[in-house]
Amino acid sequence: MDPGNPTLRFDIRPESTLTIGSTPLNLVNDLALLPAPFFDPRDNRKLRLPLVLPVEQTDASMKAAGILASWMGAQAFYRQAEFELLDAASPTRHTIILTKGKKMPEGMSEANIEGPSLMIVSAKENPWIKHLYVMGRTDEELLQAVYGLVIEGQVLSGQKALVKKVDLGALRKPYDAPRYVPTNRPVRFGELIDFPGQLEVSADKPRASLNLRLPPDLFSWAGRNIPMDLKYRYTAPSRWNDSLLNIEINSSLIQSFRLAPRTEQVQNKINIDLLGQAELTSEEALQIPAFRVGGNNELAFAFGFMAEGGGSCTRVSQVARGSIDPESTLDFSNLPHYTRMPNLTAFANGGYPFSIMADLSDTAIVLPANPTPLEIRSYLNVMGLFGQWTGLPATRTTLVVSDKPENIGEKNWLAMGTSDRLSWLNAANMNLPMVLNATERSMGMPPAIQWLQGLWQNDSELQPSERARALIQTAGSLGAIMGFESHLAKQKAGVVVTGTDQDSFERAVAALSDYADVAKIKGSVSLIRGNDIQSYSLGETYISGALPWWLRLRIAFSEYPALIAVGGALAGVILAILAFGWLSGRASRRTKGN
Repeated sequence: MDPGNPTLRFDIRPESTLTIGSTPLNLVNDLALLPAPFFDPRDNRKLRLPLVLPVEQTDASMKAAGILASWMGAQAFYRQAEFELLDAASPTRHTIILTKGKKMPEGMSEANIEGPSLMIVSAKENPWIKHLYVMGRTDEELLQAVYGLVIEGQVLSGQKALVKKVDLGALRKPYDAPRYVPTNRPVRFGELIDFPGQLEVSADKPRASLNLRLPPDLFSWAGRNIPMDLKYRYTAPSRWNDSLLNIEINSSLIQSFRLAPRTEQVQNKINIDLLGQAELTSEEALQIPAFRVGGNNELAFAFGFMAEGGGSCTRVSQVARGSIDPESTLDFSNLPHYTRMPNLTAFANGGYPFSIMADLSDTAIVLPANPTPLEIRSYLNVMGLFGQWTGLPATRTTLVVSDKPENIGEKNWLAMGTSDRLSWLNAANMNLPMVLNATERSMGMPPAIQWLQGLWQNDSELQPSERARALIQTAGSLGAIMGFESHLAKQKAGVVVTGTDQDSFERAVAALSDYADVAKIKGSVSLIRGNDIQSYSLGETYISGALPWWLRLRIAFSEYPALIAVGGALAGVILAILAFGWLSGRASRRTKGN
């Protein structure tokens, strides 16, 4: 019987059942197991983690919770992390408790806290349920305990640890987030693999791929390509045939190579495979068109092994194999960082521009004074997204909790809350593309657009003013995500996630963690009503990054061919004047010489 014969089949009847029994394991109380059992890398579901915050919440304790949330988000990565606020440790769910002595493990009092401490204990009712206590006597000690957890977690052990000192390390450099592919040097494929054997292919698995997350502000234009030095090995066919290696980026074909037969061995280095098949080693230098590369990319290599022999039952050999050498390289260092802002697509897909600094040292998060549980939970979920986007905890972020924020400084800032709680955004010097409240919405519009029809369910009369703004009056629930240039510093971003009520605000925050919704978020304004998301490019734009002068000149000439004619004419006139002066000088000297 041939197991590869496509005519062989069997049916699984719908009446079939599968019963799985499980018994929870009682893990030892050891900090060395962290982030387990709070996060299990073998579980591909979204991480849903309960948190207990201090009874008396302050800016410092909120910042500590946000850093912890970003750390868990970095662990969860593509699974994403969602947080739930509890008043006390859950007896049925693994829970992390941040406390300043008010909520302590059983048998322990505030007097037992010697300083910033971490302790893991079992739930009394269910010993397989674990509670992690992050403790401190003051806000500063609680913050230090969180730093010890997220920075020095790999050296923790035992049931309890006292965090005496934590070094946050050197300041991060722009674009050095672990989730980003390095853009300042050639990068080896071996640095990008997620698991052993990722670059190996066979007849049963003919495709290997790499995920490339790039800063969304890499600037490319016609003629600017990404060099790739590709090295690969494969089981050589006995003669030339149509065996191929196809290279794709984001499902678009870049180039194909025919696989050379054994007769070409003299031109290549031979490796003897353990399965007894000769493999050829080849090396190619090729260019990936930069316009095909975006923020999140998949670089794929597909080997197509053609069957050998002429019989009707000829099949591809099951031992045919291929491999992309981990020493192959990609080089993005020739692409400058330059993009036009605001760009909500870049924000929703990777946290740009906040993620330029992986530890969010150039970021301020703004919450209303006395934040509500919904606003706190939304803040934690967004911090989890930042950890997912960068791969690092946001240890140097700035948290501003105020109705009149004044200490944002020259940073990118993100404000969250319902529209009635963000009244400070109505300041005259704000560059908002839209002003939103429960009854009145004012949206900046390009001059060419006079009316927005069908945006709301009911017909709303639009009254554009002299500043080309539309005034929409409606009592419906509406969420919004807005991007614009900060009113406090040039080339710094301001982003607002808001809604006319709590439900619409919660929906706007949830859209950032839904991959289907993220695909619809773009431009400078995204309006969210239920499952409907509409995006617009409104308001003023600004530039993030810079281009070399010579590249600006080349782009200008490529986009406006008339400049070439004008430049050529001017150059001709200048050369003619220089030539005339030079010839006149020679003629004058010749005349005087005579």
